[in-house]
Amino acid sequence: MTLKYEDPPKICCLGAGYVGGPTMTVMAKKCPEIKVTVCDLNERRIAAWNSSALPIYEPGLQEVVEEARGRNLFFSTDIESAIRECTIIFVSVPTPTKKSGIGAGEARCTSLIPLP
Repeated sequence: MTLKYEDPPKICCLGAGYVGGPTMTVMAKKCPEIKVTVCDLNERRIAAWNSSALPIYEPGLQEVVEEARGRNLFFSTDIESAIRECTIIFVSVPTPTKKSGIGAGEARCTSLIPLP
């Protein structure tokens, strides 16, 4: 069975922090035909991405965001809608760590990953 995907694809990034925001901004710049929506539960963070005072600083990031925002780069708290309309989901959220035992505080917590 071969799945057909929308062409060009639409990307939804879950997490508008230090990784998700800049990574998706560059992707939107390099691939102007792809719609990129960066989502986060934090309304203040999304408001900052939609303003002239970005929540993080990287040299040149402000200019790239301003170039792509509203064209093919969008920032939103409406996660359900973004997931529903996308063809690719990029997950960029903090990795939960183990709370006890070997690797506590350092190793990823695999008990949260659903296994078949």
